[in-house]
Amino acid sequence: MSTVVSIIEQYNTERPNSVEDYMKVDFLKKLEQMIINTVIKTHMGAPEDDELEEHIESFGYNTELIVGEPYDDLYFHYLDQRIAFNNNDTKRYNLASTMFNNAMLVYQQYYNREHMGIKPNGHLIRHEVL
Repeated sequence: MSTVVSIIEQYNTERPNSVEDYMKVDFLKKLEQMIINTVIKTHMGAPEDDELEEHIESFGYNTELIVGEPYDDLYFHYLDQRIAFNNNDTKRYNLASTMFNNAMLVYQQYYNREHMGIKPNGHLIRHEVL
C-alpha cells in the first residue's frame, strides 16, 4: 500500500522542485477527499462515514492512501498537475492534467467493476421524462 511519504519521495526524486512537502501533503489530502466523495461513497460496501472522516482528519506523512497499486500513479500525476499550475507552467500542466485524468478514469473504471454502485432513489427525475 502506498503512503503519503512514499508518493512525495518518489515525486521529489523524479521531479526536483521547490514546493514544500507540507503543501504536497495538503494537495494529496484534497485528492483523497475527492476520491472518497466521488468514487468510494458512491458504491455499496463503502467504509462508514466516521471511518472515512477519521482517515482525512488524521491525514499526514505516514497515512496509507486509499488507492493502491497499480492505480496509485494518479497521486503522482495530481502532484505534478498542481505544482505545474502553481508554477504557471502551462505546457507541463496540460500534460499532467491529461495524465491525471486518464489515471483517475482507469481507477474509477476498476472500482466500478469491483464494487456495486448505490442505486439511485426513486425521487430523482428520470432523463426520459425531460
